[in-house]
Formats: sequence, C-alpha cells, structure tokens
Amino acid sequence: MARPRKFDTEAAIDAAMNTFWTKGYTATSTDDLAESTGMLRGSLYNAFGGKRQLFELALHRYRAGGAAGANPLHGDRPPLERVRQLLLTGIDQAATDRRGCLAVNTITELALREPELTHLARQSFVPLETALTTAVEQGRLHGEIRADRAPQVLARQVMAGFHGLLLQAKAGFEPESLHATVDAIIDDLRA
Repeated sequence: MARPRKFDTEAAIDAAMNTFWTKGYTATSTDDLAESTGMLRGSLYNAFGGKRQLFELALHRYRAGGAAGANPLHGDRPPLERVRQLLLTGIDQAATDRRGCLAVNTITELALREPELTHLARQSFVPLETALTTAVEQGRLHGEIRADRAPQVLARQVMAGFHGLLLQAKAGFEPESLHATVDAIIDDLRA
C-alpha cells in the first residue's frame, strides 16, 4: 500500500512559483525548491517529476491567479479609465514588487532555449489581451476610443506599453516618467 503524501500539493506549487518568480528558472536549483516547499529533493521528484514539470505547474498557477485576481478592466467605469487604471495598477505593483511579471521574465529568460516553456508563459497574456480587446470595443461604442485600427491591434499596443511600463518600474524609473507614459498611451487611444 502506498504511503499517503504528507504535504500540501497546492502550497508546494505556490512556494515553487514564488521561488521561480524571484530567482528565475535557470537560477533556481532543486535545493532552492526543496527549501521553499519544505520537501526533500526525492519527494519533489516523486511528487512533481522534476524541476521543469514543477515550473510548468507554477506557470499554470500564475496564469490562473492572474485571471482570478481583481482586474481593473472589469467594472462600471468608462472603458478608457479602466485601461488607465490597469496601467497605473501595474506600475504601482511593479515598483513595490520588483520581481515584475513571471510570464515576461520567463519569456525574456528562456525564449531562445525553451520554446515550449515560452509558449506556456505566453498563454498568460491571453486573458489580458481578451479583456483589453473587450474594453477597446466598449470604448468605441461609447465614442471614447479611436476606430481607425482593429480592436485587437489597439489591445496589443496597450499590452506592449503595459509590459514596457512594468519593466521600467521594475528597473526603478521615476514615477513621473511612468505616469507620463501612461498618459501618452491613453491619449493615443482617444477617439
């Protein structure tokens, strides 16, 4: 008869996600994962199959957490104001939590070496792109967002600005500079 697991799988994945998020995939050792999860190395391998498999679970968890969290793009405010709030919330979070975005960090670190992990990280952008596209479409209906470009193109333009802002906030750019960039992104969306 197999012995029952004596650890919380979900808590272990959360702990591993935070370790990968802080150190990156390559710099995270099995010992780091054992320490953060409170598991022995052998137990990690038995439970998750290895570092890569645990990282895949961490990326799935990160995506699920982002989709479940409070999203400024949802709500009753005008669509353009919701987009502004998304950008401001993102830079505020990145300024205080310099880890940035796990998906962006993963793509930056692994794009040339790990196409499957890069693709998995990229899937974290899908909910954001969908929500931004919806906000752009709603903004058009209200006459506040320009109609000369496809909604998805504008959504991706905002995403590019958003991820650039997160990187700049992570790098310690001045808040005034970041807020001026938010204003420029919003101004470019206006009808």
